[in-house]
Amino acid sequence: MEGKLIFAYISANKEFLIHVVHYIRQDDKYIQGINIIDGKSGQFRTYRKDRIIAKFNTESEAKLYSLADNLDHAINVWATTNPRLQSSSTSFNIFDIHFTGFRQADKERLIKLAEEKELTVRQSVTLNLQLLCVGYNASIKKIEKSQKMGINIMNESDFLNFLETGEILLGE
Repeated sequence: MEGKLIFAYISANKEFLIHVVHYIRQDDKYIQGINIIDGKSGQFRTYRKDRIIAKFNTESEAKLYSLADNLDHAINVWATTNPRLQSSSTSFNIFDIHFTGFRQADKERLIKLAEEKELTVRQSVTLNLQLLCVGYNASIKKIEKSQKMGINIMNESDFLNFLETGEILLGE
């Protein structure tokens, strides 16, 4: 599915921005696409649908949107989607992850962080894998296999951000 979406969005860090995105795909929870910045193509990003505050038909309409007039709604969206405000028992248990291309000590540290959030760490690229986290020496075969299977691929920085915010940022 392709198209253009214009929306007001609040991140886990309380950053409020209007986004113009040429989207590539979406599902029940996420929109993925190219963020357009000042009319130029930006980075490939993934947005959580539950953090969208408002949608617009045009960029002109978006420019007229006032956060001050909609502050209560924005705060409510942020509070209900922020993992740091939820119970410590909250986990990302629907996510399976595999790490490849890291030094042993780094891989062990990342696995520990994933397990603390109750992610399922897999030893290989599997059918139900949602995330492949790649290091400096990542296996090209694993990357290619993951791409063919539609698995999200991220680097260590993106993974740490995911643990912190629940947002999947790809292409950074």
